[in-house]
Amino acid sequence: MRNTGYTGHEGFASSLTASQATTSVAWAIAVKRVTPHDDELRLRWLPHPNLPNAARGPRPGEIAFWLAKVSPPGEGTTPDATALVLDHNVALLDAQETDHLARLRHHEDRRSYLAAHAGARLILGHAVGRAPNARQFGPSANGKPVLLIHPQEIDFSLSHARGAVAVAAARMPIGVDVEPLCELDHLDSMSELVLASEEQAVLRKAPKVSRSRLFLRYWTLKEALLKAAGLGFAVSPSEVIVDAGPTPTVLSVPPALGSVAHWHLIAPFDRQ
Repeated sequence: MRNTGYTGHEGFASSLTASQATTSVAWAIAVKRVTPHDDELRLRWLPHPNLPNAARGPRPGEIAFWLAKVSPPGEGTTPDATALVLDHNVALLDAQETDHLARLRHHEDRRSYLAAHAGARLILGHAVGRAPNARQFGPSANGKPVLLIHPQEIDFSLSHARGAVAVAAARMPIGVDVEPLCELDHLDSMSELVLASEEQAVLRKAPKVSRSRLFLRYWTLKEALLKAAGLGFAVSPSEVIVDAGPTPTVLSVPPALGSVAHWHLIAPFDRQ
C-alpha cells in the first residue's frame, strides 16, 4: 500500500444543501424501477454520510443522497458537523483504493476521489450494518463498482470531479453524476459528441449565457443513466435522448437499456 501523505485533522469535504448546490454544481440521479408503477420515489438528502439518520436506509423506494464541496489544498476548514476529515477518511480506504489515490497526479483529484470513496463506504456501512472499512467492492462487467456482499440488496453510485462529489444509494439500479458549474470551451464540438440532433437544436435555441449550464444538465442526466444501467460509455451518450426541462424525462434509449417507462430522472432545475 502506498503512502498517500494525506494526514491531518482538516475538514476537506463539506456537505452542500440543495440550495447551496444550485449555484456551484450540476447534479443528476437516474434509477431503474422494476415496474413503471412502483411506489413514488423519495430523495433523502444526507447532511453527512456518517450521521445516525444514514443508518436506517435506504428503504424501498428511497434514495439516500450525499453531495459535497471539496476544498483544494490549503483551503480546508476546521472540522464541523458537515465535514469529512482527511486522516479519518484515508483510513477507511482499502489497499486498492489507497494505491489508486496515491497514483493520482493532482491534489484536487486526490481529494475528490478520497471524499467520494470514503463517503460511499460510510453510507453503505450504515445501510448494511458493517464497518465502513470492512466493505468489499468489485467491478461489474462494465466497471461499475458493486458490493461483493449483499449485492442484490443495495446498489450505489459515486461521482467525483475537481471540487465536488456525490454518492447515491438505493434498493434499485442507480446512477449519479456531478459536475462543477463553469463556462465550457468548445461547446459545439462537445455537444456533437454527447447530444442527439434534437437535443443539439434545443441547446442552440437557449440563450447564450445559459448554454454551458444546459449542456452540463444534459451531460449529468445521461451519465447518471448510463451508470445506473451498468454500461458506462459502452453506449454512446448521444444514443440516450432526454428532455432536460424542469421535470427531466427519458425519451429514448437503445434496446440494451430496456423500456423508457422504467427509467426515472432527478435533477434540480434553475430557471436562470
